[in-house]
Parts: sequence; structure tokens; C-alpha cells
Amino acid sequence: MPTACPADSFQDRGLVVVDSAPMPIACPADSFQDRCLVVVGSAPMPTACPADSVQRVLVDATKLKTLYCGLGQFTLHLGRTLSQTAGSREQGVDRSGPRSLPPAPCSQLSARPIVPELLVPSGNYSLMARSGLRQVAAYPWKKEIVQRLYRGWLAGFLPPEPRYALWHATTQFTQYLPLDPRTPVLLTIHDLNFLREKPSHICRRNLRRIQAVIDRAAAVTTISHFVANEIRRHLDLRGKPLRVIYNGANTDDYPQAARPEFADARPFLFAISDIVRKKNFHVLVGLIARLPEYRLIIAGNDRTDYAREIRRAAAEAGVAERVCLPGIVSDAARCWLYKNCSGVCFPSLTEGFGLPVVEAMLFGRPVFISDATSLPEVGGPLAFYWKCFDPDAMLAVFRCGMAAYAADPQYAARLTAHAERFSWNKAAAEYLAFYREIIDAGGRLSRRAA
Repeated sequence: MPTACPADSFQDRGLVVVDSAPMPIACPADSFQDRCLVVVGSAPMPTACPADSVQRVLVDATKLKTLYCGLGQFTLHLGRTLSQTAGSREQGVDRSGPRSLPPAPCSQLSARPIVPELLVPSGNYSLMARSGLRQVAAYPWKKEIVQRLYRGWLAGFLPPEPRYALWHATTQFTQYLPLDPRTPVLLTIHDLNFLREKPSHICRRNLRRIQAVIDRAAAVTTISHFVANEIRRHLDLRGKPLRVIYNGANTDDYPQAARPEFADARPFLFAISDIVRKKNFHVLVGLIARLPEYRLIIAGNDRTDYAREIRRAAAEAGVAERVCLPGIVSDAARCWLYKNCSGVCFPSLTEGFGLPVVEAMLFGRPVFISDATSLPEVGGPLAFYWKCFDPDAMLAVFRCGMAAYAADPQYAARLTAHAERFSWNKAAAEYLAFYREIIDAGGRLSRRAA
């Protein structure tokens, strides 16, 4: 056996059969982590760099289980883009799949590259298969509510160094934190929307829960300056840095995408999101009743009480035939709908970012949105804003906006250029740079690092 053994040597093995060969004399303790049984045999071991030639970052991807909402899309696209951005083949970090590239000798590594790994709920592994990143199962007993019961008992059995150089908790209500108390945590807070949605006692409880994770974290990120200001106002960062890293837009294109069956030849307005009350989609029924030339298509989970309320409102207004809620649509159908709609409507009352706004602009479509929370920050001067939801006032804004869009041949190009500022490649690069700062600082950053 060699005298140096990388942690990946035993990765993904439930059982390794043994003979009497001696154990390696320098093999990290976490080589055996998460295995029911590992017994070392005499097969030749890799001769490349030891485990500490890379720095592993665990990225919480458990929100993949709710893929068709903002958190699910954030997790999907950040995870996939991190795999393209982190490291390179020259650094010995393979981005196309595990073990398809032999690791570079240690002498060729100018710095210890960051290697993300994903904490993924069971049943969702295929979503991130093309990322090539190692996926770690998010078993129920790994939840913080369970781990806190036995963390203290394991203090004397921890390896000399933590398995992960950093743990990225990608949502403010994370259920997973590192078992090893030495592992620094980066917390991403997407919004404090509950402050406008929930009664005061639930708001206080949610703030206490987020504060506990902030207290555990080394640093905090958020997705808009609006949310950053709310965090400073309602939570105590305790001198820890807070950095804004904008979300990106999904740039996947489907040039051969066909018209969905539910879309006919009539012009239509498009809305997409989880169909819940805070999205405020019901106000679009009054608007569409005043626009007889248009249909309204609202894509998203249509099995909610609020979706049924929208259908009833459409029936009462006599426009049920022109209001379509097709449910969750495929990526190809979503792309077709953005490309072919007359405009995108997003009258949401509370957002941390507003991905549909950026996605619509990426396709050069005019966007009509509320002026609430983070939406003006994301929409900028090119979006058209509803300041109230009186149907006649909404109609006036819509007519004015469509006229301005039609009068300017460059409006669509300017919308696309604005949306391109919000890139998942840029977001992933900024997260990786922040990972590096936190790791290099030993998990101890000052507010000046924000």
C-alpha cells in the first residue's frame, strides 16, 4: 500500500474486501466517513495527491425537492454552475464527472483548489448528475435537530481536520448544519418575506431561528440590497460580513421547442411562479377582462387554494376561457412561452429577488411588475411598474408600456443587456471567491470583508 491515501480512494464504496496487507500510514480519518463498513484490501491505491490537496465545500442542495419555486431554481442553477466554475483540469479538479481525470501531482498544484460537494435529498440525484460533483445523501439523521443531540458525545472522535473546509447553508431555514463544530458556515438568506405575510408571533419565532444560524455562521450572503437592508434592520450580524450576490437567469434555450397544446394562436400575457397568494396573480384577472384581444397564461403549481381562487375569479368576470393555468411547465415550454408572449406580468407583493423578471428581460420581453420590495432593484428603469392594483390603473400602465416598447426598436436589446448583468456564471464565481476568503481567514472574517 502507498503511504498517502486520498479521501476519495474509498468514496462510494459500501464494502471493500480485505486481506492482510498493511494499512496506509497516512490516510485521513474522513476516508471512512459515512460508510457502514469499510475494510481495506491489498489492491493498489492511487498515487496522486493526499486528501488535503483540495478543500471541500459542502453546498446544501436539499431544496431540489421543491424544484419549481425560487429556492429550487437557485439550488439547481448554482449547483450546476459551480461545477463549471470551480477548478480546472489543469488543477486536477475534474468538472465533467468523478474519477474520469487522474488527479494532478501535488507539485503541480499552485493552490489548494476548492471542490464543491452537494448535499442532495434522496430521489433527486439525477437532477445534478451532469454537474459531475460528488453528491452526499441528506439522510434524516443528518438534520441539525438530530445532530445536536449527539454532537457533544462525538467531540473526542473527530478527525484531526474537519472533512469540509466550509459548509454553505443555502437557505435561511436550513435543516442541515455540519456535525463538526470546527467547520465554518456561510449562510445565504433569500428573503424575510414572512415579515409581511405572517402574524407577529410567527415573525418573532422565524427571526429567532434565523438568528441562531447567523450566530453559527462565519459570514452571510443575500440576493439583493433590499434584503440586505432588512437583515441589518431585524437581525444582529454580530460584526460578521454581509455580502450581496445577485441570482442569475436561466439561459438555457430550446430553439426547436414547439407550441404547448394549451397555447393557441391568440396573443397572450405570461406569468410564472409558484401560485401562492403573495404572488398577487388574481389582480391580473381584472386586467385581462379589459384586454379582450389577449389571453393570460399563469404557469406554476395549480393545485393550491389560491389557484382555485383565481379560476373562480376568472369565471365570475366572464373570462375563464381566456385565463389558463396549465400547471408546472417543462423548461422547453417555459422558454417558448417567454419567447412568444406579448409581455410578462409579475405583480408580486413581496420578493427577495424576482427571477421571472430577469428571465423575461433576457428574452427581450416587456415586463410589468409591482413596485414592491426587491422588484425595482431587479427590474431597473426598463420595467413598467404598477403602483396600485386598480384594474383601470393597471390597464393604463400596460397600454403606456406597450406603446413605449413598440416605439423603440432597441428596447428589446436593452432589456436583454440589462438581464445579462444577472448571470449564474458571475454568481458562482462570486460565491467561490467568497468561499476562498472565508477559508483563507480560517472562518473568521470582519465586517470589513463584506
